[in-house]
Amino acid sequence: MYSLLYDKMGLFPRAALLGCFAGTLALDNGVGLTPPMGFNPWNCFGISSKGTCKLPLPWRAQDKQPCHGFNESVMLAVARAFVDTPLQAAGYEYVNLDCGYSTGFRGADGSLTVNATRYPHGMKWLGDQFHALGLKFGMYSDAGAAQCCSRVYGAGVDDGSLGHEEADAALFASWGVDYLKHDACGEKPGSYTAMRDALNKTGRPIFYSVHGPGSANVPAVSNLWRTTGDIENEWGSIVQRALLNDGFATAGHKGGWSDPDMLEVGNLWGPLGDAEGRSQMSMWSVMKAPLLVGTDVTNMTAATLATLTHGGVLAINQDGRGEQARLLNASATPKGAVPTVPALTWVGALAGADAWTALVVNNAPTAATLRFDVGLLPRPAAMAAANAKLAARDVWARKDLPGTYGKGDVVTKSVGGHDCLLLRFEAAK
Repeated sequence: MYSLLYDKMGLFPRAALLGCFAGTLALDNGVGLTPPMGFNPWNCFGISSKGTCKLPLPWRAQDKQPCHGFNESVMLAVARAFVDTPLQAAGYEYVNLDCGYSTGFRGADGSLTVNATRYPHGMKWLGDQFHALGLKFGMYSDAGAAQCCSRVYGAGVDDGSLGHEEADAALFASWGVDYLKHDACGEKPGSYTAMRDALNKTGRPIFYSVHGPGSANVPAVSNLWRTTGDIENEWGSIVQRALLNDGFATAGHKGGWSDPDMLEVGNLWGPLGDAEGRSQMSMWSVMKAPLLVGTDVTNMTAATLATLTHGGVLAINQDGRGEQARLLNASATPKGAVPTVPALTWVGALAGADAWTALVVNNAPTAATLRFDVGLLPRPAAMAAANAKLAARDVWARKDLPGTYGKGDVVTKSVGGHDCLLLRFEAAK
C-alpha cells in the first residue's frame, strides 16, 4: 500500500462503551491495513479557542515557535513540500486539516459552511490539488454540537456533526475526502457510530479516526482511536502517551490502530531535540501508531527529515504483521504518570517465522549505556528451547551487528540523553 524506502485526556469508561457499541454494524471501508502516514497542522500551526496560535507549552520568548496558523495557502505549501522532499516517496500520503476551516455556524439548510477567507477556493478544490499531487485529503469533524475551534466565534456555534452525521459524511465524500478525524469536544458517544455508518453509506473509502473512545471494542467503530489526551512538546508528555497507549495493545489489528496522538518530531523551538525525535519516532513505530507529522515540513532541518524518512524505522511501523509491541517495564507506574525508570523497553513480533523488534529508550536526560537482553523476546517455544540464533540489526545506525544472538546474550549501546536503541532481529541464515 505504501512505497517505502526500505533500509536493508482522560478516557471514556470501558464498561460504558462496551454497552454503547454492542450490536452495532462494523466499520466497512477497506482502508487502514497499515497505520496511516501523513500530516496534521495542529502541533505547529494550530488555532486556539482564542483565535491565536495554539502553543504546546506556555509561551516563552526564547522558544521562537514558528506558529502562524493554517489556511489554504499554508496547506498547499505543506502538500508541495511532501512532493518536493522524500516524504511522499517514503509513504507519507495524507495531508489533513484540523479544526478552524468552518465559519462556526451552519447555513440555513443545516449545511457546514467553509470559512471563505481562509479557504477562498473551497474544500473540493483543495482536495483536488492534493489528489493531483498524488496525495490524499484529510478533513475534520466533531462528535458534539460544535467543533473545538469554533468557540472563538461566540455563542450559538453549531458546526459540530452531532445529529448531522449523514449529511456531513455525504458532503465530505463530495469534496473527495480520504480521511476524517472525528474529534471529542462536547462529544456524545453515539456520534462515533453514527458517523461510521454514515461514512459507510457514502461508498467512498474514507479512513476514519476518532479522538475517543478509548475502548477495547473500537475496532468495530473506527480505523484509529485516540488513547490519550493531546500531546505536548515535552519529553514527559511523549513518554506518558506511550505508556497509556500500551494499555490498548490488544485492540490493534490490520485496519484499526491505537493512537497516542501526533508526532512532535522536528518541533525544536522548546525542550525537544533530535534525540527525542528519534525516540518518539521509534516508540510510535514499534507501537504501530499513526505517523502524522506535526512539524512545519516547509521548513525542516536535514536531521528532522532524516528521522521522518528513515526506511528501517518506517518498515517496522508498516510491517505486515501489524502487531503492537508491548512495554515490558514501568508496569507499576500509576496510569497516566511519567515513569521514573532509567530505561523503557518494548518488544514486538514482526512478519516472518522468527522476526522481532526491540526498543530501549533512555528515559534520562543524560547519556547512558542501554542494554537489551535477547532472552526477553517471547519467541515460539520450540525456537526458544533450541536457542535458535538470531541476526541483529541496529536500525538507526543502518548496521548489522556482528555474530548471532540467543538466550543469555545482551546487546549494549551508549546513547545520549533521551535517545534510544532500536533493534531488528531475524532468524540467522
